Amino acid sequence: MSTPLVSVVIPTKNSIRFLKACLASVKEQSYKNVETIVVDGQSTDGTIELCNKMGAKVLQYDPKVKKGFFDAPFRRNYGVENAGGELVYYVDADMELTKNVIRDAVELCTESGSDAVIIPEDSFGIGVWAQAKNLERRCYWGDDSVEAPRFLKRSVWVQLGGLDTSLGGGGDDWDLYQKLRDHGYTVSRIKSLVMHNEGHLSLRKLMRKRFMYGRDSARYISKRPAAGVKSYFPIRMAYLRNWKLFARRPVDAAAFMVMRLAEYSAGFVGILYSVLKGNA
Repeated sequence: MSTPLVSVVIPTKNSIRFLKACLASVKEQSYKNVETIVVDGQSTDGTIELCNKMGAKVLQYDPKVKKGFFDAPFRRNYGVENAGGELVYYVDADMELTKNVIRDAVELCTESGSDAVIIPEDSFGIGVWAQAKNLERRCYWGDDSVEAPRFLKRSVWVQLGGLDTSLGGGGDDWDLYQKLRDHGYTVSRIKSLVMHNEGHLSLRKLMRKRFMYGRDSARYISKRPAAGVKSYFPIRMAYLRNWKLFARRPVDAAAFMVMRLAEYSAGFVGILYSVLKGNA
């Protein structure tokens, strides 16, 4: 297997409580030809010192978006623009890569002709809602309407123009996937997981985040109606396909139903807010 340079791009702002584990997971990859680029938004929590200590390159970039809007797509694009790798992989500061993620993704791109790779997400955290979120994420493994590739050939990223910065809350990821499909690129999956650290998850936090997602989802649905409705539709075949998983975890399943009802309610309010403000 050839060993091209992989640029891992991580947008941050005051995320030190998660970032150390994220950087460590990149450093401990079985595949070693990796550069780590942290695109920071003027953090004041020791992020810069941590990055310097752990050998990550730091780029300062503040896109000056309106309060409450997602700035991650801007930072991801900026990081890739300044990356040196033939392959790029953008992750969040609260994600931790299992040991062979990059190796497996590189192998698909160099040996199997893949242009982009989907890396399935699992999660962990504290509390009942974190367990419910774990149950939800496991339902989405193999679901094209939810999972999206974050590992790409840099040449393909450039060809597609990167992420649409007007979309957030998952819309930027899904839109990139649709662009890959539109242009006939090959997208594959690996089995190695990336772990999402939910921390101490509260229902209030989930609803606040879903409100923001809902506000941005109106723009994605407007841009890609068919894909948008499929991605945000509350009743999913993935839940029915995984009924045995729900049956084995009845307490988490009950929390899941409450959580999803709350999230979709908050998301719907976010969509209405966006439409009324003329931001859709």
